[in-house]
Amino acid sequence: MSDHVPPLTDSSTHTDPLEELRDRIDFFLLGLRRPVLTEPGKEIIDLSTGKYSLSTEYNKLLLHAWDERTNIVRQITGIHKETPGRMELRFQKFGKGTPGVLIIGDSRAGPEQLERRGARARYAQQLRRYLAQLFPEWKAEGFTSQPDLRNSLSGLYTRGVLVRGQQAWAVIGVGEEEDQEGADNILTYGLIWLDYLRRHEARRVFEGLRVFAPAATVSSAVQRLAWLNSNAARYEVYDTGADVRRCDPAEIGNLRTRFALAGGSFALTPSARTAADRQIERIASLSRDVEIHSGPGEFRHLTLRGLPFAKETPVGIAFGVGRAETLFHESNFRRLRKLIEAISRYRRAESAHDPEARLHPYYRLQPEKWMHSMVVRQIRALGCDLVPDVLYEQVPAVAGAESGLIDLLGVTSQGRLVVVELKASEDIHLPLQALDYWMRVRWQQERGELERQGYFPQRVLSSEPPLLLLVSPALQFHPACEIILRYFAPSIETIQLGLNENWREQLQVVFRATRQPQLNARSYT
Repeated sequence: MSDHVPPLTDSSTHTDPLEELRDRIDFFLLGLRRPVLTEPGKEIIDLSTGKYSLSTEYNKLLLHAWDERTNIVRQITGIHKETPGRMELRFQKFGKGTPGVLIIGDSRAGPEQLERRGARARYAQQLRRYLAQLFPEWKAEGFTSQPDLRNSLSGLYTRGVLVRGQQAWAVIGVGEEEDQEGADNILTYGLIWLDYLRRHEARRVFEGLRVFAPAATVSSAVQRLAWLNSNAARYEVYDTGADVRRCDPAEIGNLRTRFALAGGSFALTPSARTAADRQIERIASLSRDVEIHSGPGEFRHLTLRGLPFAKETPVGIAFGVGRAETLFHESNFRRLRKLIEAISRYRRAESAHDPEARLHPYYRLQPEKWMHSMVVRQIRALGCDLVPDVLYEQVPAVAGAESGLIDLLGVTSQGRLVVVELKASEDIHLPLQALDYWMRVRWQQERGELERQGYFPQRVLSSEPPLLLLVSPALQFHPACEIILRYFAPSIETIQLGLNENWREQLQVVFRATRQPQLNARSYT
């Protein structure tokens, strides 16, 4: 592909160059199924639903495009580059003399996708206005929401740089139109962006990260920032509600956390409990791989290599995989037994070498729960002095309106708490998700709440901060995890444990790394 564009004129025909340029652009547009027009950093105009005109006036070629939100007029001076389905037009802005490039292309995106891109472009302009008001002496540069997959930068967020001389800040923001989960994850990409800038723009000193987020998201970001290393960078969070304001670092939100323990508000009658005990015992006898788990409210559920297949309810035992469930009774015992036999046949390590079995849903479903089951059964394989007979699984941690499940909460022989977060596949958010649980356990620990709620009976818990274990197949740790862990506070000791890829056969730790905080960074406190 070459940037060279053939001459637009032919001396033998004496065609007006501007007319030929207009015809060439018109002809290109006619060949597109769904033409869109964009100027980098600006809103996309869908030319299939909007309107446009190309006219030659006063010896200039003017492109006018508009829809219900946007109206642009540009003087087109030539074609910068043309490839199948894409044309880049050089233009001159009126009055400013600043050249630029407009892009015309064939979009595969539907109306909703184009609207989402347009909303992000509008938010980028809004973010620049926030920055101009808050930091009038600083210059905003390079703001974009274009994804950069190579450097793990998502298109959900608008990112850029604030500059004053050699001083600089990384900036990242998210609009209210994004879903809650996407907005909650802004800090992951903010730290990645800050680290990227520090590595690629050595001529500037990046003091820290400024985060702009809707009101519903800022509390989560501020809570997490309280546990980042203040010697590695400075961090500021801004609430973009009705009035843009900087959040006070002391406002760490409501970390008051409740950990539900087995035994609660849903109690079975003694006769129902006796009947359920007998049924569960009978089901468990069908396979030595059946596991019985206690949950909040005394209700139990049964799994086979991590796959749930039966559960206790107020009216009896229900069984089935997925949404289809059947209430267990004597007449369908054979059906339940066949279900367990089928799960056992496909959900086993040997199925990895059988192309047909490997594709079966019983093998593929919920690999993380399968790995969780293996870890619980072979907890000593993780090392770290974990006590195997005192281990709490899927601990519900409720803080305000937010809730989650801590994969494993354990203790060492010396009484130190251990928070374990498991991932069977690559997850860029693993470090900060694990941090959420760690800081809630720490909150409980400092107030003696764990003992009061019945955890770790007859054990003396150490006051030392909990150990945080991140467990995943060795090749499934996202490269960005190491970047984010470098910004954790020194009080959070984190160990990455990489498992063998064939963990379904036998659990082994093949990679172990204790991540030390970034202590050698310039101090900004």
